[in-house]
Amino acid sequence: MFVLANSVRTISRMAMQWGYILRVRTRWAGDADMRDHFGEKASNDLKDLGITPDYIQQFASVKHIEVQLYDLGLKTADGTPVLDVASEIPWEYLLSSATQKAGRFESLLVTRCLTNSSNVMRTKPRNVLFVESAPGRIGQIYKFADEEARLSAALKLKENHGLTFARTEPFSRLQDMLRKKAWEVVHVTGVDTHQAAWLIEDFYSGVARSADVIDKSDCLHDGMILRGDHDSELPVRYDELADLLLASKKPPGVITLNLYYSGARMARELVKRGVYAALGFLDEIDDEFAELFFQAFYWAWCHGNKSISDAFLEAWSAMDGDGMHGTSIVIWLGRSMAGHSDASANRLPPAKTASRGGR
Repeated sequence: MFVLANSVRTISRMAMQWGYILRVRTRWAGDADMRDHFGEKASNDLKDLGITPDYIQQFASVKHIEVQLYDLGLKTADGTPVLDVASEIPWEYLLSSATQKAGRFESLLVTRCLTNSSNVMRTKPRNVLFVESAPGRIGQIYKFADEEARLSAALKLKENHGLTFARTEPFSRLQDMLRKKAWEVVHVTGVDTHQAAWLIEDFYSGVARSADVIDKSDCLHDGMILRGDHDSELPVRYDELADLLLASKKPPGVITLNLYYSGARMARELVKRGVYAALGFLDEIDDEFAELFFQAFYWAWCHGNKSISDAFLEAWSAMDGDGMHGTSIVIWLGRSMAGHSDASANRLPPAKTASRGGR
């Protein structure tokens, strides 16, 4: 368990540097020397946060590490919430790489925790909403038939028999579907706000509500492209997407997000508001790889009767090793696993005080 009460400046630096390193991972992932170099850098950066080589050596022999984040209301020098910055850090890669360099042999599960009042979802789902969105011009690029078939088989559910599809529904219609039923699981797939700009030239120059996802500093916020009631392509910021997905009185137990840049803010926001588990990706990911991962996750959970965290680890372990190096697949949980699994052996002593300044 990691309490992020160390240097705000160090956390900001790590988020910026590691975000770039992993975005360009295709340039170095196949180079053993570069992988070793980044393993060393990961160890050094963790040390700067008080996670010493002795701790890393201990962690090399465990199967699960929990990274627990807290919203202390702290902000960086430019006014960004520290929780946002800390959420962007690829803790999964840093801990995996550092412990592997220290001699780890077995697979390692890394989970993120932001404590809420949710209950652990222990049974496989009986009702699932599959939300897919390819509005307007995006519909010429993306189809979801393969993903529908894969997840239907993995969930052991059929359409209209526990599995409901929302196929690029208008915003208000989708809102009604989410509001009128207490869904146990929601799977979301489509195009995020960043990918839309890469797929379609000048996408935001002619799209309504662009100002809602692009701030005054020209920063594009995380989010998703949905179909509007009056606009064919509607950018929806991550917090507004959370409002939509949590429209019912009881939040879903699990939400999975097959979207670029869904792991830092989007998945965290869902857990912050009451979802037990949310899965997403920190940056870009191959479409086929993403579909196979979620298929493997739901298969392990629904066919193998695994816990959600064990299903996540099994899915991760089933992916091709070379193809996934540096891929940041994230699982956020609303309840700490410490004391309920191997996590109790992986706990750092909590910081005595919460630092409110940088070094």
